[in-house]
Order: sequence, then structure tokens, then C-alpha cells
Amino acid sequence: MSDHPVLIIEDRPDIAARLRDAVAATDGIVLAGHATTLDQGINMLFDLRPRVVLVDIGLPDGSGIDAVRACVQADWDVDAMIVSIFGDESRVIEAIQAGAKGYILKSGAMTDIGTDIHAVINGGSPISPQIARHLLAMVDRAQTKQMPEITLTPREVEILTAVARGYKRREIGEQFDISTGTVGNHISNIYRKLEVSSNTEAIAQATKMGIL
Repeated sequence: MSDHPVLIIEDRPDIAARLRDAVAATDGIVLAGHATTLDQGINMLFDLRPRVVLVDIGLPDGSGIDAVRACVQADWDVDAMIVSIFGDESRVIEAIQAGAKGYILKSGAMTDIGTDIHAVINGGSPISPQIARHLLAMVDRAQTKQMPEITLTPREVEILTAVARGYKRREIGEQFDISTGTVGNHISNIYRKLEVSSNTEAIAQATKMGIL
């Protein structure tokens, strides 16, 4: 089986040299070419038809994310992996949404670039730990946004607040001058609305939703 060709789109000579060395030192992949601008990189992409493209975001004539989009539009199997100094959330999200299969920060050692390239070829998505945190935050926000609106009655909120403070059902009943059975009914309704089955889960879910 022939080696998988890799195209590097990187304008900094020192970073490009490290990437070339990593490719040369890794079995199963071979350097197809090296571009220093976005325009040159996209032209080489379609001329050389590489299997993997390592691309920086901050190129002299544009954003490397446009090269990622070009890879997505290609009519052969080619995946793009970002190798960049930029690790801010907006660029990370834009790159992933554009179709990048991996995102490695230049601030790291980049000693595993060869392994990362093979991971991309085999369907993986190598990412730096800092990038993983951005993605987890994005997923968490999306889950929160999709969470259905749940309304507890004022009395249910009072009872759940008392539960969170450690009060027993009998103590809650005495506090609000209601029977222990009524307290239990309120708690059952809270469980049903929050789709939980324990006090701990109810408190955690209500806190996450901003009810408590």
C-alpha cells in the first residue's frame, strides 16, 4: 500500500520545518507539498490531491478555514487538520463547523503530529486539551439551550429548597403547616417534572436549570 500524501499549508518557516520533519519521520505518510499562502494551498490541494491537509488559520492572504471548506468540497477522500496558534473559541467552533477533522495548537510540542495524521486517516479527530475544553463548553451550552422549559409551582420551589437545605419531610410539613403526605405529593410532582428519581438528582437538575 502506498504512503498517504500530506499537504502542509503554513507560512512560518520554523513551524513548517517541524511539520515536514514529523511527516518524514512517520511511516505510512509522505510529504506531497508545502504552500505558504491560502491561494497557493488551495491550488496545490486540487493539483496534488493529498489525503490529509495540515493547515494554519492565520495565513498571509486569508483564513486557513477556507482551505478546510475546499477539502470538504473535494471529490476524493481528503481531511483537513488545523495546526494553529489560535485557540480561541470562536475560531475553534468555526473550524470544526467548516469540517476540520482535528485541531492541534502550535503551543504544544507537536511531537505526535505523525500519529495525529494517522488518526485522522483512520477516522479519528485529534485535538489539543485546550480545544477539547472549548468543545465541551459548546456542547454544554447547546444542551442547556435545548432543555425544555419546566415550571415548578412556588410551593414546589419552597419544598425543593427546603430539601436542598437538608430538611426531612416531617420538618418541611411542620414548616409549611401541611401534612407529610402532602409534602410527599409535592416531591413526587417535582420528580415527574424534572424527570428525576431522587432528591440529589432533583437538586442538581433544578440548580442547572436556574430554578434554585
